[in-house]
Parts: sequence; structure tokens; C-alpha cells
Amino acid sequence: MVNVQHIEESLSISYVNAVVSKTGQVFDVISRDYGVDGSVRRIGLLGGDYIDMGAAFDCQLKASKNCSETDSEIIYDINADAYNKLIKRSKMSTLPCFLILFCLPQNEDQWLNINEQELVLKKCCYYFYVNGELTSNNSSKRLKIPKSNIFDCEAVINLMELVAEGDING
Repeated sequence: MVNVQHIEESLSISYVNAVVSKTGQVFDVISRDYGVDGSVRRIGLLGGDYIDMGAAFDCQLKASKNCSETDSEIIYDINADAYNKLIKRSKMSTLPCFLILFCLPQNEDQWLNINEQELVLKKCCYYFYVNGELTSNNSSKRLKIPKSNIFDCEAVINLMELVAEGDING
């Protein structure tokens, strides 16, 4: 049996893949982890053929049952090294990379429910564009992600439009 972190990772990949697929775009899992877990690519119809339209954004996936929340924010303590890698990447890459955080219930029995009528993953993913300054902390960096940043179909479409227009600011 795999460890709980691999289960969390697999569920987050499934969530993101399902949402992106529903928008008609493509989610590709990156097989070698150099700070990016996946890429979302814009697909369009051109002359009767579906093609990659060249707009894309990358994703660093995190999953945790240790998310807390206020009325308006999801609070997550990311590993300081992972945070700094995202900051460095945002300054050097032409392709934006979003942190996608899958907040899971504390009770692992609630993560996935299946019956003949539905498949339910709980709770949900939130996206966050990490930019700014490096942290000098050694252990973690606290992120406050707006609850309005739910990673859903509308968010994928909006993020892809921002990427295509070159207007990613967070």
C-alpha cells in the first residue's frame, strides 16, 4: 500500500484533470518533478482541426488535510523551500505557474465517496499565483489564499484568458 502523501497527490491530480478536461483544455502530468507537477494547455479549433493554441500555464500541486480557513481565506503553511522555488520560477519563467492546493477533510474516509450515481472528491482545490519576495524562514511560509480562488471550470477558462493576454499578476 502506498503512503498517504501519494494518495493525496493522486487525488489532487484527479481533481485537476477532471476540472481541466471539462473545460475542453488538456492537463498533462509532468513525469519528472522539477517543481512543476502539470501543465494546462489551451486547445482550439482551427480549420476543422483541434490544435494546441500555444497558451499554457503550469501547476505545482499540493494536497493537505492541514488547511485552515476564515470567512474569506484558506490558510496554508507551505514548505519554505517549495515557496522559494515558486518565487524564483515566477521571476525567471515566461510560463506562469500556479500553486493548486487541494484541501482535504481531516477524516480520510471522507476524501472519496463513490456510488452508482456519483463520484465525490472532498473538499476542493484553490489556486494561487505565488510571486513577491523570497522568504527567509527555514521551515514554512504562511499563505492566505482567497476563497474566491476555487479551482473550477470558470477559473481555468479565466486563467487561460489571462495567460493568452499576458496579464498574470496573481
